[in-house]
Amino acid sequence: MRARKITLVALLAAIYAVVSLLPGFPVVGVPGSDIRLTRSLEMGYGVALGPFLGPLSAFVGAVVGRVATGGGTAILFTPLALVSSFMAAAMAKRRIFGLTGWAISSLLFAGIILLWYATPAGQSIPLYAVPHIIGLGIIFILRGRITDLLHSQKRRSIFAGLILSSYPSTMAGQMLGNLIFLFLFNPAPVFFMTVLPITIFERVVIT
Repeated sequence: MRARKITLVALLAAIYAVVSLLPGFPVVGVPGSDIRLTRSLEMGYGVALGPFLGPLSAFVGAVVGRVATGGGTAILFTPLALVSSFMAAAMAKRRIFGLTGWAISSLLFAGIILLWYATPAGQSIPLYAVPHIIGLGIIFILRGRITDLLHSQKRRSIFAGLILSSYPSTMAGQMLGNLIFLFLFNPAPVFFMTVLPITIFERVVIT
């Protein structure tokens, strides 16, 4: 069983890495970085494989993919795959470590948002995180309903569950990316507001 899991992780990581070779959306202000089509795979991996194998497959695939395409500063953003995939996986599970899956995902997301507001940039542009707070609100309002949709026998319900879990998941990853970007480059806060419309568009497309 362990060998099968290792093989599965290796296979899906390889698929992720191969897809990462496809051109993506360039990230404004970060030379050599872009939003890869693989971002849409992360949530799928999490929902399908669970909170351990899913994030692991996405993260390993992200690292391999970035190394294969030259690495650079972009490799420092690979933890985004881990967070986005785990968020979706948690919402798909009824319980993890004795806690409800939606509670774990909401706590993780809330923690990332609080870290953003703990920075001078986050405090100077408080409205920037509104799209992220909306994502957190989706989890708080629907709670276990998202899990029910993902476990439904109806395709429409499953599709709705994927959409509702993907948006908060990708926004959590994006906010983590903001924190990493802020730490590495320390841009003026106005930069984040300038690219916010692009960010929202990208995340809706990924969702």
